[in-house]
Amino acid sequence: MSGSTSVSATEMLQRARSIHESIRTWRRTIHRYPELSFTEQRTAALVNSVLIDLGLQTETEVAKTGVVAHIRGGNGPTVALRADMDALPIQEVNGTEFDSTRPGIMHACGHDAHTAMLLGAATLLKQLADEGKLPGVVRLLFQPSEEAQDEEGKSGGMRMVEEGALEGVDAVFGLHVDPFHDVGSVATRPGPMMAAADMFEIVVIGSGGHAARPQSTIDPIALSAHVINAVHQIVSRRLDPTQPGVITIGTIQGGTANNIIPDRVTMTGTIRSFTPEVRTLLQDELMRAAGVVESLGGRAEVTIFPGYPPTVNDPAATEHMMGAMRELLGEDHVTESELIMGAEDFSYMAQAAPGCFLRLGVHNPSWREYYPVHRADFRMDEDALPIGAAALALTALRWMEKRR
Repeated sequence: MSGSTSVSATEMLQRARSIHESIRTWRRTIHRYPELSFTEQRTAALVNSVLIDLGLQTETEVAKTGVVAHIRGGNGPTVALRADMDALPIQEVNGTEFDSTRPGIMHACGHDAHTAMLLGAATLLKQLADEGKLPGVVRLLFQPSEEAQDEEGKSGGMRMVEEGALEGVDAVFGLHVDPFHDVGSVATRPGPMMAAADMFEIVVIGSGGHAARPQSTIDPIALSAHVINAVHQIVSRRLDPTQPGVITIGTIQGGTANNIIPDRVTMTGTIRSFTPEVRTLLQDELMRAAGVVESLGGRAEVTIFPGYPPTVNDPAATEHMMGAMRELLGEDHVTESELIMGAEDFSYMAQAAPGCFLRLGVHNPSWREYYPVHRADFRMDEDALPIGAAALALTALRWMEKRR
């Protein structure tokens, strides 16, 4: 391998564009047949078939429905590339020829594109291996269930790490479509980039009765109003204003009729944070805020369900990936990402090995509006597909070349 000639970024992008139709076909096929978390059998079968056609040995049923494969070149480092495969319980309204055929299920977060782009990157890297231009090993991680957790509270990323998919990896890289950045642009940042996401449930317990005799009750609906006010003051009054954090109450349920005061009210919501210290503070303050009902004769039961940790990009891996992207797209098209309150289970992989997560622009600048993820009309410009494939392939290649 020492005598091999490196591939330029221009050539990598040209190679990616030459297989654009294949990447688009994979993406549209997956889009037509979306599958929810841990049910991605059809998607995994397509992935497995493409990888076998490339001449790769595969391991299936990793983390239940995931696929892992290796592209072997020289004796250099092992770099992992990750894509997620699951869809969301959303009814699509786009009206394209490749709309979801499954009622109430849609690839509204771009995981179909992530999977197709990693298949594209695999194609490019296998070409390089066959040409003697791959100085190390690429581990391909096609992960199930980023959007949800199973009955044990584990996502696909968690299970992949537990099952050893990151063992022996020198670095791990992934990307996510970004509908607020134009095609041809990317963004990332060193350190925390995406938030930790914890869920909570607060049950406010009072004493019910007839709505015409409130004096004979301890009204949990009235008590809940005090809890909501207290919760909404945590970030503004208990958190250092230089530290980002969010607490949102998303549901509130209580009562059965207009003339009955119920015994209890249940609220659920989410906590977002970027550091362990803020995460602990917000959880502790939530418990205190719910306790306000005790002085009013009620009580509160608070349960916090820990979710994904923050996605923290390794500084060296991030500097490397941004450098590869400048080479691929030019200095003006590579920016530092803002902090993002969304969460990602790539975070577990970035804890297991030095990692970097990239935001890939998929917005067509001619469109009059944006089409965000997790929405029934989410869409992307498919010209971003070869860019994403080239971005993953070039990042892996350059990491190997610098560290062989």
